[in-house]
Amino acid sequence: MNNILNRVLTFLLRRRKPNLEKEGEEALLNYALHLAQEWGNDWMKPIQGRLGKSYPDLSPRELDLLNDLAQEAMRYSYDLAFRLYEKTSGGSFVEEWKETCLSKYAWIDEKNLNQLYSTGRYYAMREFG
Repeated sequence: MNNILNRVLTFLLRRRKPNLEKEGEEALLNYALHLAQEWGNDWMKPIQGRLGKSYPDLSPRELDLLNDLAQEAMRYSYDLAFRLYEKTSGGSFVEEWKETCLSKYAWIDEKNLNQLYSTGRYYAMREFG
């Protein structure tokens, strides 16, 4: 039952592949970050295979770089959520978190920011509760 629920949620929350000619490099970076954050069987797994299916013209080196950057942005945002959660004793820190994340990764869009924040705050609450 959980496997079916995971597949349904993954399908419903999936972001459409961006048109790079119209939307540019930031759209590709955000798509890569979205894939890195997917729930279910792909949670926290490398994205090169999934990204390569959507963009077969990307080289293995480009796929590796996109995977590394997406994973780095996720780790940074989650670590930041942990630090700010602890600093504020679980109080509100969303604005400081967003400002700090965007100062390092200015390309992250609002949808990815919201998901990163929710996930980071959730795990911080579980840790420091």
